[in-house]
Amino acid sequence: MICAVCGREGRGFCWVSPKRGPRTPDGKRMFKRFCSMQCQSLHARRLKAGGGVVIDPTHNEKVAMEAVLPHLGEYVASLGMDKPLSAYSREEILQMVDVVLTAYFDNLRELTPDDVPF
Repeated sequence: MICAVCGREGRGFCWVSPKRGPRTPDGKRMFKRFCSMQCQSLHARRLKAGGGVVIDPTHNEKVAMEAVLPHLGEYVASLGMDKPLSAYSREEILQMVDVVLTAYFDNLRELTPDDVPF
């Protein structure tokens, strides 16, 4: 299962809806998995604030996307600016994905206000 907040792989942090809480369409209690205590806390604050599912990127998500660019540029420059993407090895592509995701989620967590998560 993936993290209900950031989409990374869930790592044992979970949330189950209370007995009288929200239910799935088939009547079962809702279950969410998280990658970290940070994401679990963000989910809890979102529930308390009455937040729903994010469909369109929020202001913070757009800012986090922009914040990825310097990290991505630095990584691409380290491989060679003239090297086409088709020439990247599997390991280089996976490292690039890691650079982008790490920069995005780190920035998003920094931008998320304490009272209302994204």
